Amino acid sequence: MSKHFNEDKIYFKYIEQIKKAKISNIDLIYQFPVYVGEVNIARLLFFYEMYQKVKGLSGHVADIGTWKGASFFSFVKFVSLFEKNSQTLVYGFDWFKGMNPGKNDDDAHRGKYSADYKGINNLLTLRGLDRIGRLQKMDLTKNFKNFLDKNKWLRFKLVFIDCGIEKVLKNTIPYVWSRMVKDGIIILDHYNAPHSPTESDILDKYIGKNKIQQLDFVRQPTAFVQKKF
Repeated sequence: MSKHFNEDKIYFKYIEQIKKAKISNIDLIYQFPVYVGEVNIARLLFFYEMYQKVKGLSGHVADIGTWKGASFFSFVKFVSLFEKNSQTLVYGFDWFKGMNPGKNDDDAHRGKYSADYKGINNLLTLRGLDRIGRLQKMDLTKNFKNFLDKNKWLRFKLVFIDCGIEKVLKNTIPYVWSRMVKDGIIILDHYNAPHSPTESDILDKYIGKNKIQQLDFVRQPTAFVQKKF
């Protein structure tokens, strides 16, 4: 049984009641703290804490496994709020086709987490945030290194990886780590978690003496590493 089983049971019962209440979209947007769960707020606060640690560094932000854009838009809006005159961009990477687990991956989510690339891109444009956010539609198991090779100047100060697929992890972690500035941060959504069986080993292979840390108010992401060495 999950450590948070009883808490989740109460929360999802609450979600069903919210759905039945037929609350207007306008209220859900403007009054969102009334309706959103603490787990979701904790996740947003975690991203904010990580961003604040690197805000003053020169480098860009990468969101690997963008899905519907929650983390991507969080980082884009942080940059919009706090870096009015910097050169910082936020790159979102995904193929938007959903999960395709390999033999060493958890197969439970096969086909899940597909998203509408054009719709997400359109939201960027509507908000005028396409000046900061850059969505990159690609197969991360094949094309990520080529993207970096074509953009040799690109350096990162913050990278969030949320995919849980061995091939994606192997073809992104070493390359973003080598492009990360000193004191930059890499965040893993599933480190030390059974639903991404290879994530811990792959991260451990590349980070050397750097500490694997957590913030204990959030469930996921489960780990971050600040590049000191």
